[in-house]
Amino acid sequence: MRHTNSMENKGNAMSVYAVIAGADYEGQDFSTLRLFDCKSSADAYAAELEGQLGVDYVLTEVREVCMESALAA
Repeated sequence: MRHTNSMENKGNAMSVYAVIAGADYEGQDFSTLRLFDCKSSADAYAAELEGQLGVDYVLTEVREVCMESALAA
C-alpha cells in the first residue's frame, strides 16, 4: 500500500501565503505572484504592490503546497 500525503493529514501539510496583484477588467498579473512562508513578509509585499501604478487590488491567500511527486509514485 502506497502512502500519500492527503488533505486529511493536515498536521504535515505545508502552507504558504500567496500574494498577487490585479487590475480591474484585466485580472491577476502572474508576474507579481510570490509565495511566502511568513505572514509578515506577505503583508509587506502586499503593501508594496498596493502602491504601484496600475494595481487595483492585491489578493493574499493561504494555500497548501502539493507535495506529491511523480517520482515518488
